[in-house]
Amino acid sequence: MKNRNNNWGGKRECAGRKRTCLKKVPFNRRIDEKILIILKEYAKKYNLTETEALESAILLQTNIDKRRGGKNMKIAIPTLEGKLCAHFGHCESFTFVDVNPETNEILNILNTAPEEGISCQSAAWIAAQGANIVLAGGMGGRPLATLVQNGVEVVTGCPELEINEIVKLYLTNTLETGENTCGHDENHKCGNHSEGHHCGHHH
Repeated sequence: MKNRNNNWGGKRECAGRKRTCLKKVPFNRRIDEKILIILKEYAKKYNLTETEALESAILLQTNIDKRRGGKNMKIAIPTLEGKLCAHFGHCESFTFVDVNPETNEILNILNTAPEEGISCQSAAWIAAQGANIVLAGGMGGRPLATLVQNGVEVVTGCPELEINEIVKLYLTNTLETGENTCGHDENHKCGNHSEGHHCGHHH
């Protein structure tokens, strides 16, 4: 009987630990604060508990992580005369290519530029357009850091090929890249930075 009592006591202790652990599950650490606000509103609208909504979001995030860029992939390419521009801050526009990641089918191609003009600051604008991949030749440390901080994958050292061709090479995993070409010229100016600015990042 004593052994049974001890076992029962052990189970109760274990149950107590489980309850404590459940309270400490860090749902919100995995999800952006802005998304949390949306989830809470969603939960109210559809009569879900906030926990149910959060658990659904974690499952969704896991699925998105498995597929590059989620449902659709949006590739951004600095463009000059219909080809990839070797220098990120020197292009005339950006080409956004929407791709179905399951079939690698190109869904839409849009060539556009920010109203304020193109510079190294364009990285934040590209992220705001929903791009999740950037194919570039050379890119300085500042725009590279901005894109990465916004969850955008950056591929530097891409050749100066026509947009359709470079996208197809990327989608078929046959794109050959070299070094980040931005930064080889010590007098290179990138946007409004001072002279002598190196537009390369540390390797």
